[in-house]
Amino acid sequence: MRLFVASWSNDGLIHSPVVMKLSRRQSNFLLAAGLFTLFSWLTRAYTWHANDLQSEPYLALLHFPIILVFLVIGGYITYLGVRGRRAS
Repeated sequence: MRLFVASWSNDGLIHSPVVMKLSRRQSNFLLAAGLFTLFSWLTRAYTWHANDLQSEPYLALLHFPIILVFLVIGGYITYLGVRGRRAS
């Protein structure tokens, strides 16, 4: 998998032509971390539906965007892990 390296300097964000390659171990770690994140936040979404939404609707509205953001993050990390495994 090819990820481009970016760094920050006084002139702003600098995109380097250097390609960062993921090893098989790094890809497996990303995949495991992504699956763990998805599993933990899917169970949190279930408890949100079962408990918060039925008892405290205002608190549930506060938690819902947090759950969605972490599900998207978990999905993206899983995607990077799967893509890295296919490339290596």
